Amino acid sequence: MVAVSLCAIGVYNIPPIAGFSVPWPIVVVLGTTVSLMAGFKNSQVLVRSAEALQAFAQISASSRMLSRFCADFTDEPTMRMLVFRHIAWMTALRHCLRRPMPWESMGRKANAEFRKRYHIVEDTTSLTHELETLLGREAAAKILASGMLAAPLQLLDSQGHQINLLFRDARLPPQVYAELLKLMRDFHDQQARCDRIKNSPYPRQYAIVSSMFVAIFCTLLPFGAVPVFAEMSKLGGVWSVISIWLTIPFSALLGWMYMSLDQVGESTSNPFEGGANDVPISQICREIEIELRAAMGETELPAPLLPRNGIAT
Repeated sequence: MVAVSLCAIGVYNIPPIAGFSVPWPIVVVLGTTVSLMAGFKNSQVLVRSAEALQAFAQISASSRMLSRFCADFTDEPTMRMLVFRHIAWMTALRHCLRRPMPWESMGRKANAEFRKRYHIVEDTTSLTHELETLLGREAAAKILASGMLAAPLQLLDSQGHQINLLFRDARLPPQVYAELLKLMRDFHDQQARCDRIKNSPYPRQYAIVSSMFVAIFCTLLPFGAVPVFAEMSKLGGVWSVISIWLTIPFSALLGWMYMSLDQVGESTSNPFEGGANDVPISQICREIEIELRAAMGETELPAPLLPRNGIAT
């Protein structure tokens, strides 16, 4: 913005084309268009982020219900098997949601630099190790035989299969069996919501057009602002010297505001990639795991994932 402002000032004062500028009404119309585009983009990506948060809020509520049913209507070994498999499902799901996608923005230099202020647990642990801790080596290998992406669905299928066997063996009342099936369906639904958000990027035509409009506006803004500030030189005194140079700070400020608005939308459009503004799925899953383990009577609980530098992950 500073370089463009200096160029605009120079062009405005070069004798052959002295007085060249972009009419201010054109800049105003373009600025209004950019505001509308950026507002539309940000409202849409916030809907995506809110839906992602709602999905994990529902997973949290349903997980508590599953734990309660298992504790009240199954024996302890069965309860532990069902609960630990559910924790393994959440673990596999968050690892799948954290995988990088081509359209995500965490690979950009600025985001990579900011990432040094915090870390996500999926960067320091592997899905294989976590599943082995929860299910055992043999069961984990069986789940991961078809790859990481298939692991969450396989765990849900195994969970549903065991619930069906418990009902066939008359170890579950029909009413409890029906409620557990509803919970399993809800887990399938929430996983499908998360997969859709992860695998379907914000429409690139809107994102690209919005960024193009911001770049055009920031380029033309100094050429429209120069004559406005040059008029102030008529006031005389010190204004005759510094007025036109005020184009630089004010153009830079307005351009930064529009560029920041566009970048906020871009960095919020993928709520699972591990950015500072994303849904803290690692923290949510860890809190659920602590609650479920405590409900089973365990005393050695995993440590909660606390925010680092004010950033929840």
